[in-house]
Order: sequence, then C-alpha cells, then structure tokens
Amino acid sequence: MVDIRRANSSDHDSLVDLWVDTGLGRLGEAEWDVLVAHPAAAVLVAEEGEDVLGAAVASFDGWRAYIYHVAVSEEARHKGVARALMDEAAEHLFGEGASAIYVMVNEENTGGLALAAAAGYMPEGEIVLVRQRAEA
Repeated sequence: MVDIRRANSSDHDSLVDLWVDTGLGRLGEAEWDVLVAHPAAAVLVAEEGEDVLGAAVASFDGWRAYIYHVAVSEEARHKGVARALMDEAAEHLFGEGASAIYVMVNEENTGGLALAAAAGYMPEGEIVLVRQRAEA
C-alpha cells in the first residue's frame, strides 16, 4: 500500500535523486529548505514502507495553484502512484482554497501529459515563459 505524506528536510537527498533520475533536474539545499518550509507549498512523498516511490510539488499563492515536479521511480511506474500523488495534491490545493489548478508539464513529456489528461486537466491555451536567475 502506498502512503502519501508531506516531505520534511530529511527527504532532500532521496527526492533530489528521484528528480534527477526522472529528468526533472537538481534542487539545491537552500531552495529545498524554502520549498519544504514555505506555507504556500507542499512537497508530497509517496512511499511504501521505507521506499520512496514518488513525489510531487503543490503550491498555491492565494490566486493560482500549481502541481509540478511529479516523479515516480522506474520500478513503481504504471501502478497508480503518480495518479495518487496528483489526486492528493489536488485535494490539498482545493482544501487551501484554490478554485483552479494548473499542472506544469514539459511539452515533450508525453507520459506526463497523458497523466494530466487522465486526471482531468485540459489545455487552456496559455504559454508559460520562464526567466532564469543569472548565476553569480
């Protein structure tokens, strides 16, 4: 049985490893500390016993709610873990007062797009643009 809980500071290494293994990139410890401590964000961890199977980030700033960085380990894929994370994230965000949730998925991530569609998320027509902070 898969359990889903909020991440804490000790989850950093295992979740960063998961995100790197699934192509989502690395998150530094300072960024991690802000993410897990910030009241507008919830990092969710799916686990079975002591094994981390997946993770997702849910954030809500009072206006817009987002789910992103949904990742599931290779051995746990196609077993409902990602969908359970998406559902738990949505429940959390609606519970916080969100009226709509946006899911961030790379346009080339066909599996992620299929997951979002299966969970009831539809394209809205917006294009998300990003500006990265310059490295010091």
